[in-house]
Amino acid sequence: MRLIIKDYLLQLKEKDELDLLLCDLLLQIGYITDTIPKTGNRQFGVDIQAHKKEELLLCVVKQGNINRKTWNDGQNSVKQSLDDILDVYLRNLTQQNQEKNIHIVVVSNGVLEETVKQNWSGYVERNKMWNSKEINYDFWGIDEIVDIVENNLFDEYLFSSDLQTAMRKALYFVGEPDYRNIYFEHIIDVYKEKMQDYIDGKGFNNHSDKQFSKLISGLHLATQMIAQYAAAVKCYKIAVMVSEYMLIRYWKYLHQNQLFEKAKYINWLIKFCQSYEKWCNKYYIEIKECCEKKDAFPAYDIVGQKVMLYEVTGFLVSYAYYLCDIDYEKTRQIADTITRLINNNPQFWYMPYDGHIGIVTMIYRLIVKVGNQGDICSLLKTQAICLMNYYRLFGKYPTPIDSFQDAIDIEMGNVSEDYETSGLWGYFLLWTGVLREKGLYTQLKDFLDQDLKMVTKCVWFLRKNEEQFFYDYGAMVESGEGIELKTEKDFNTFLEEVDYILEQYKEEQFSYEEYSFPALEMIVCRYYGYVPRVLSVEDTQEKKDV
Repeated sequence: MRLIIKDYLLQLKEKDELDLLLCDLLLQIGYITDTIPKTGNRQFGVDIQAHKKEELLLCVVKQGNINRKTWNDGQNSVKQSLDDILDVYLRNLTQQNQEKNIHIVVVSNGVLEETVKQNWSGYVERNKMWNSKEINYDFWGIDEIVDIVENNLFDEYLFSSDLQTAMRKALYFVGEPDYRNIYFEHIIDVYKEKMQDYIDGKGFNNHSDKQFSKLISGLHLATQMIAQYAAAVKCYKIAVMVSEYMLIRYWKYLHQNQLFEKAKYINWLIKFCQSYEKWCNKYYIEIKECCEKKDAFPAYDIVGQKVMLYEVTGFLVSYAYYLCDIDYEKTRQIADTITRLINNNPQFWYMPYDGHIGIVTMIYRLIVKVGNQGDICSLLKTQAICLMNYYRLFGKYPTPIDSFQDAIDIEMGNVSEDYETSGLWGYFLLWTGVLREKGLYTQLKDFLDQDLKMVTKCVWFLRKNEEQFFYDYGAMVESGEGIELKTEKDFNTFLEEVDYILEQYKEEQFSYEEYSFPALEMIVCRYYGYVPRVLSVEDTQEKKDV
């Protein structure tokens, strides 16, 4: 485990990675941080200021080995930073801070090379006195940081053989095409259980903030280690999935224990959101060009290509929805990329899995935020007609059990099971009613009544009192209510049925709405393959007006 931690630390950049980790470490060893690193601000040598009792700690953070060049070459060198501290920073401290024991530490995720050890010793000797008081200097290299991480961010349970194995697999198989989420899910779930024990008072001698901080810091570090390894081989989707699952399970923890209004828990939620945003942005940068070029997705086989298109769209649409209330312009940019992806790849219309209606509904919900109802109608009509003709001409349809092998069999004409249930056509019907698309309803009615006569068209709704199930696998099977949608003799009667169904669930409000994190619904649905709620016409208009 020590080697894994060391390998991870070696990858960290100085800004926004190593320095932020150091803030967490200082908290664990008893310091209170007074300043946090901010890119672009002049800091006069000090990246982090912290204190405890009578000690003032000033940290100079550098990436990699300290050699002759990094020691004394330019304004960002170690020596220049130390000079700035002595000449400027210390003189501008408050009188109270100047009276404390000053401790200056150079922190690096490398080592102090032999060629500069004499320079370091000589500098410390010459500058150990300031304003008639002695200054204490230290160098924390990679081995010292690993020691602090081991002793302060991980409890002994992380080093059990079970979790060590899970961590090794989570890192070792990064980049493999059959990567299994179970590796990092197990690690996150173990931490969540331990955090629940903390709330319940099980296995803890005293209920201290430091115990919780150690747990939650360990969780954050473990997940970011996996994400960093994935990023190193440009497999950003694993980094995104780790961040998604961490958010989902942590939100369930907050909801389960009603911790939404407690600052120490919400501060960590914000950190997890920042990690999610960071890795999603890197994923978007990496995939953007491929999405915006015509036929740029590799075509190993037609089904695999469709699955990949929907996978990419799912990541992008959930991220865009997340950004709606944070960065509207970036949201529009990603929405434009999604539009180009669909226009550049006509095979998108023929979804391979019935469950991909969840991704399609997410697109419609995003359009509610950034587009107009006409855009949804256009997408709905095009896809519904394409799928109807695909079935009538070739007998092909999206597989109801979301199995790649079944999708291959259907594409090759080797259908082994009857077509009996479809959420896809249930939600297409529901959207047709919500959008008041009489023309589309007329076009589809005979097909649904005759060709798909034996197919149950269903939709799913969840009640507020079952929200806890939403954050686990299998919620669409274990909870909620499935409703069969049928065509009626005329469109107005059909609309009455749709409006009645939506009215039954209109007042159901979930915690992510109450506490202003609506994007969580999309993150959960993307990760587990669920279908987000379909908005009524009134709700759609309200969202547009906002």
